Amino acid sequence: MRRFLVLLRKEVKELATLQMLAPFALTILVFALIGNIVGAQGAEAERTRALSLLDLDGTAASSLVAETVKQAGFAVEEVSDADPRAVLADSNNPSMLLVVPEGFGAALARGERAPVETYVVVRSFSLTGSRETAALSGALASLSQGLQQQLVKTVAPDADASVVAQPLAVKEHVVLGERQADVGVDAVIGFITSQTIFVPIVFFVVIVFAAQMVANAVASEKENKTLETLLAMPVSRSAIVTAKMIAAAAIALVSAAAYMVGMNYYMTGLTEGFGGAEATVAQEASAEMARQLGLTLSAGDYVLLGLTLFFSILVALAIALILGAFAENVKAVQSLLGPMMIFIMIPYFMSMFVDIGSLSTAARLALLAIPFTHTFTAAPNLFLGNVNAVLAGIAYQAAWFVALVIVAARIFSSDRLLTMRLNLSRKRARTAAAA
Repeated sequence: MRRFLVLLRKEVKELATLQMLAPFALTILVFALIGNIVGAQGAEAERTRALSLLDLDGTAASSLVAETVKQAGFAVEEVSDADPRAVLADSNNPSMLLVVPEGFGAALARGERAPVETYVVVRSFSLTGSRETAALSGALASLSQGLQQQLVKTVAPDADASVVAQPLAVKEHVVLGERQADVGVDAVIGFITSQTIFVPIVFFVVIVFAAQMVANAVASEKENKTLETLLAMPVSRSAIVTAKMIAAAAIALVSAAAYMVGMNYYMTGLTEGFGGAEATVAQEASAEMARQLGLTLSAGDYVLLGLTLFFSILVALAIALILGAFAENVKAVQSLLGPMMIFIMIPYFMSMFVDIGSLSTAARLALLAIPFTHTFTAAPNLFLGNVNAVLAGIAYQAAWFVALVIVAARIFSSDRLLTMRLNLSRKRARTAAAA
């Protein structure tokens, strides 16, 4: 038993090195940072929650709407313009409008469902942005409960049971640019999520695969002493770097295409297997909603999306090539690639949970400075028609790639490539021995 414990202690020491533990610590810090930012963003959204109210009824019953919405935490700005689109077009007004049509109170007095309409301007597809509409839905639910009590007191027992159970007839509208559709904002965000969820997943998997492949190739050549032979060949060092980059990029693109096709079949099989006829109807409704709001990508949009993904892969491969040159062996590659994986995770989660445009200037610039951020925001920007933002992101990624290739070429053109090391565990051991 003692020999086993000694062996176990030895294995733990070899595995629990600073190179192995540092990525875990960084991951914890990153998730804590993201959680704090998302929480602060949500708290700020709650403090600044506002909507416009257009009361065309002007009765005591309609005044209950304003009171209920205020109790739900909304700052209500009453407007008089009868045209909802004109109200929403004014940038000084909130992005949500609640309309109480004429006849609201009369419908309740007759024991009928009282109509209300909601208009929501979609400016982002983040989860934080949908919290305001969820709060509005909660306010309408509270209003419905208040109206139930009112119906029971005034028109019961003659009131229709279905009306008492649901006294509000809510008609939802979503405004996207110049287009409008009579759907809820949750349906729009759900549709966008279903259309864009493949991109970050495929991108992350392909980047991890391709980066490890390139870094392992360089590290193994150094470890097996074959890199000296390669560098001694009558081929320019820049040609070696270019060959490694092109080969890895080609394999990465083929892998991305394979993953996309596989996930498409996977999602189609799930929909057909578990959804049945209802899923088909839902897909047709989603397609009609997308047509009304213009949520479709053209061939040019797909080209831009492909270019964004391509340059992101090239940037990641260039970083992996440089890190692989510092790796002493294949085992050290994983820990060296940890920071790059973290810089991919940060924009992925941030673009999912918060509206990047609503962040502070410093936070927004810091996030946009990461080249991978533009990959995760490309598809939403294309759906919103922000083509210039996508083009700027592609140009920024291309600049990163050129700079990294120059750095990689200089590293490979120097004989220091054969002796460069970044082994933190040995550095720690030397420090302890000196002490």
